[in-house]
This record gives sequence, structure tokens and C-alpha cells, in this order.
Amino acid sequence: MIKGIDTMKMTFISGLLPSLLLTTAAWAVPPEVVDRGWAASVELTGEGDPDLAIARMHEMADLNRAVFGSMAFHQQTQSFVDEMWDNLESFNLSHFYAMLPEQSGDWRQLRVYGARAGNQYVVGPDPKTIGPEGVPDSLGDVSVLVQAKKIDGKLGDHYLMRGSMEMGVGDMRWPSVQGAAIETFRVVVDGAPSFKAQDNQSVAQQYRDQVIRMSPKLGSEDVDIIAPLWASFPAMWTLLSRLGSIEDVVYHDLNKPYRQLNIAFVIEPERMKAFYPNIVGHLQNMNRLFRGSFRLEDERGELFTAELDSRTLRGSFQAFIADGRILPIKGNQVVLDAEPIDDNKPWNFTAHMSSTMTILGVVTHLDNAKARVQFMSTEEGAKLVGQLSDVPDVRVQGNALGFMPTSMIDVVLPKDIDEIIEEFLAVACKGNEGKGILLGAQFEQSKTGAGSKLTFKTAFEGLDNFFVRIGMGIVNDRVLPDKSASDEINRLIFETQEAFAADLKEFETITSSRKLAANSIKP
Repeated sequence: MIKGIDTMKMTFISGLLPSLLLTTAAWAVPPEVVDRGWAASVELTGEGDPDLAIARMHEMADLNRAVFGSMAFHQQTQSFVDEMWDNLESFNLSHFYAMLPEQSGDWRQLRVYGARAGNQYVVGPDPKTIGPEGVPDSLGDVSVLVQAKKIDGKLGDHYLMRGSMEMGVGDMRWPSVQGAAIETFRVVVDGAPSFKAQDNQSVAQQYRDQVIRMSPKLGSEDVDIIAPLWASFPAMWTLLSRLGSIEDVVYHDLNKPYRQLNIAFVIEPERMKAFYPNIVGHLQNMNRLFRGSFRLEDERGELFTAELDSRTLRGSFQAFIADGRILPIKGNQVVLDAEPIDDNKPWNFTAHMSSTMTILGVVTHLDNAKARVQFMSTEEGAKLVGQLSDVPDVRVQGNALGFMPTSMIDVVLPKDIDEIIEEFLAVACKGNEGKGILLGAQFEQSKTGAGSKLTFKTAFEGLDNFFVRIGMGIVNDRVLPDKSASDEINRLIFETQEAFAADLKEFETITSSRKLAANSIKP
């Protein structure tokens, strides 16, 4: 009889345990809400399979810990990289070219390889670091090639610069990348409607309160979107709340079959100072340094716009979304029946950019910068190439150091400031054998069972003379952080990774508990 009672007790406990585990998760978030928040990550890394995604994301988290916590540089490679970076900061291309260690025809070059080795991430010149063939295969494998070639020019020494990086991204599939993008747009414009249901109101309100404390200017429709995301990624959102606030997310006209995504965020120095004071100091020193806008369009219309302002520390992104896809705008009308971007067909975009940069009182306006972008997607990958070959309009004004007009500086210099800038841009945009500035990216899905690969490439022609070096030195002195700020940036990156790992562990617990609960009620 006693044995029978014990058996009944164990049966009762085994059935109750999964429910207890679910209800003791952070404020008892409904699993379906967490699933919706993690849908994009699960699609990207696990092709929709939560267990597979969790295993792969743990592998990525371990890789990030090795990269940001235990990177081991080959000593000579470290010296080369440090010296190269110093020369690039001042745009001293002649020194940069001379110190590259290998000769390959007319080119001088440097090759670097990186791969995870246990709990460390090793970087060095040996291609066997990433395998017998020196080709990225496993997750985190990296191969970098930097090249430079000297070219005679009328305005001083010219150097053709090329760089490429190949990176193993594990067993990732291109359809999953596309699906993850769709899921991301869906969740940021729709949220998780079930989170507002009668059964979940008390839990939802606790997360709504968290969102309101972080971003008191948000409307209720915006809070409804962020609250379930906070519930799905509590550690990540707690970290974000230390940096600033969100001022807008979405606008929905109930009479329209789409939503206007209007993400606007602001970094708040007073809030951030308690955690990252050196980063705050660097941002405040930049002050009015940069204000820029970006707009992408194709033959169907305008797709999205983005803006960034270092003075107000604000950024924004605007697009119209329906069913997880961006809808173009043409003639101030949203095109609901826009032709989709089909696979195996090159698709042409145009990127429009403008910027204003203020340094030591001198204001430089760059307008009408236009880049051609071509994209092609297949069932197994995608390619993207951007080309900037038209010189933008340049306009310079203001007072250097607050009191010397640019017209007075032009008296001292052999050329006007705007002429110096135009010459530099003309070499970059018209050089490289007429190709201008090139940027390329490619995702290659594995065809043999090995890991998939991301490749990035760039090429441009740079002008190296005294005035360019002075100007670039001044710019980089304002833009690049000092050691204390750099250390904090690295810490912020590491803490972001650890926050994601903590949220992943919570997601794994909820997923495992739900499976345990489902198995316990099977006949």
C-alpha cells in the first residue's frame, strides 16, 4: 500500500513539475509569446526547428566568448595589424603599402586567418589555422586578404586598395535567412497579439511598465509591440534600457492593409553614463560631427529611408510593411501589388546619400551622392554589389576653430578646402579603372554538407598627399575612440553577447519544460 502511494506521488509530481517550471519563468510569460519573439532566430539558425536552433545558437555564443574574451594573436601579425591601422588612421597610404609583408606581382599584401581553438580564438598568418586547404569551413573560420598597388597620378601618389574577408557561418541556409527577415518585420510591426489576451493581462502589464520606464514617450501601440519582445529577451532589453530610449516604432491606420514602420531611437548620455562613462565622453566630444541620410529605391519606388545625427544622438528607420515584406512608395502612394524580387534575376537599386560633417568649425556638405546597387538571389545564396562612381556635390562653409572663415584658410592653402575634398572624392569615385568605389557581399550555401560562407569585398583608389593626411588625421581624431572608450565598447559588446546567452538559456528552459509537459500527458 505504501509503495502504491509513493508511486502515485511520483506520478503527480512528474506531471506537475513541467507546469511549475513554466510558471516560475520570468513573470510566467506564455510560451507562445516567447516562441513569437524567437521566431526569427529559430528560423535563421534552425530552419524552424527550436531544438536545432538552440544547439547552434549555443555554439555561436561560445564562439563569441572566445572572440571577445580569449583572442590570441600571433605576435608578428599583431604588430603588422597595429601598424597598418595606424597608417590607415592617418591615411598614410605610402607607409601602409610599404609595410605589407608579401609581394604578389604589382601588389603588396597581407593574409590573416582566424579560427576557434578550444576556448580561444587564434589569429595568425598560417592558413592551416582554419584547415588543410586554408578555406573557411567551420563556424567562425575567417580568412582576410588586404592588398595595395601603387599607381602614378597627377595629384600625388595613388594607391589601389583591395580587401576581402571570407567567414564561415555554420550550417545556415539561404531560405532560412530570407524567412528570418520576414519574421523580424512581422514581429516589429505586429508584436504578439495574444500577450494582451484576458488570461495574460497581469503579466503583460508588468512588461508594459518596464517598456514605459525605458521609453515614456511611446504610444500604447508601440508599447504593445515592445512588451512581448522584452518578455522574450529580458536580459537584452534590460541592457538596452541602460543606453537610451525608443521614441517611436510603428503607426497603423486600421483602414490600411499595411503598417508604417517608423523606428526612432535616442542615446541618452545621463542614463548611459552610470554604466559606460567613457563611451559617453567620446560621443559628446563628437557633438555636431555628423548628420546623414540614406534612401534606397528601385524601379518600383522608394523602399526605405534612414537618418543619423550625432548632435542629437538620434537615429531613425522608415518603411511600409505588409506580411513581413517592405512595400515600395511611388507618387506618395504605397504600392500594394508591387512585383516581387524573384530568384535568379539581377535586381537594380539606387542608394541616395547626403551628409553634413562639422570639424573644428568647418562644415562640409556632401549632397547627391548616388550609388548603384545590384542584388541577385538564388535558392542557394545571394550576391550584392554596390558601386559609387559619381562624384557628389561638395560645399564647405563655417569658421575654423570658431573664428577663421574658410575663405581665409583658402588664402593660406594652395587650394580651396572644397577643391581638396573634391579631388580626393574624384580619385575615389573615378579611379579603380573607372569602377570607382566597390563594395560586395555574397552568401554561399554549402552544396557538400560543409559550412556556409559569407564573403565581403571592397576596392577603391586612394589619393595620398599632405593635405589628405592632415584632413583624415583630424577626422579620425574625432571619430575613433581612445583606449578607455575602446575598452568600454569591447565590454559593451561582450555584455551584449552574455545578455543574449542568458536569454537563450531561458528560451531553452521554456522549450524543454514544454516538451516535458507534453510528454508527461501522453497516454
